[in-house]
Amino acid sequence: MRRRIYLFAGVLLAVTSFPTLLLGVIEDPYNAVGTLLLGIGGLLFVVAARRDEVAVGDRSFSWHQFIGGADVFLGLGFPLTLLNPVLAGTATSMDYTFLVAGIVGGLVLVFIGVDVLRGSHYVSLGNDSESAL
Repeated sequence: MRRRIYLFAGVLLAVTSFPTLLLGVIEDPYNAVGTLLLGIGGLLFVVAARRDEVAVGDRSFSWHQFIGGADVFLGLGFPLTLLNPVLAGTATSMDYTFLVAGIVGGLVLVFIGVDVLRGSHYVSLGNDSESAL
């Protein structure tokens, strides 16, 4: 099953994100929102790995759409987790470098996610027979 990697990534994201929020380890709101978005992205990866299609009312969503949604959530959440030192005024040059890299990486993930949600015009997730994963 090609989608095993999404199950692994999703469980890893959810297991690290939600307990952190529930235990109150995160104090600043931007980091909390970013961590929440990472956890939601992880849950969407888990759904994509476990189900071919999910019906909600009259609509049905394929696993590709869950992958696209997860990528969008990750792309929005990751830069938020890097924002606190900059807003607090304690950022070093390394913090700024990580923030810029996080923003660029986040934008790439959002682009990939939106493309997959729209039908994969630029990004191909392939089919189950194309990969050994």
